[in-house]
Amino acid sequence: MVDTSALFRIGDAAEEAGNFAHARKAFERGAALGDADCLCRLAYLFDTGTGVEADKVTAMRLYQRAWRKERNVTAGSNIAILYRERKDWRTMFRWFQRVAETGDGSSQLDMAKCYLRGRGVKRDLQAALRCLAAAESSIFISEYERGLARRLLWKLRIRST
Repeated sequence: MVDTSALFRIGDAAEEAGNFAHARKAFERGAALGDADCLCRLAYLFDTGTGVEADKVTAMRLYQRAWRKERNVTAGSNIAILYRERKDWRTMFRWFQRVAETGDGSSQLDMAKCYLRGRGVKRDLQAALRCLAAAESSIFISEYERGLARRLLWKLRIRST
């Protein structure tokens, strides 16, 4: 049996070294075996045009397979971003919502931005505040994003008083 985590590491190292053809082959092999991380990275290559011609349709299909396989947070977030690129705000918001249900703080922050701007959902300051609080307390968020959530919370609390 092939170790798909080894294929992922091989693809990752090859991509890092700039050997995109080798990376693609490793990710394709892992994806064919159903590995969600390999599916997601292969999708990213097509999404960004890294070592291949950019193909958003193929990227979307691969991200969706990774999401269905194991609710891969990166795949779900990238699906939302692809919908944002299409300006399909409602579908984008729904994808951020799905990812947020996994506990992802970054998606909570993105949902808060949607509530503040009225993108894909009705403007709702209270919902934005709830999402920002969830983002700030999440362990699944970068420190930069946590800081942004804190700053937005601070600004919104000042405005609402």
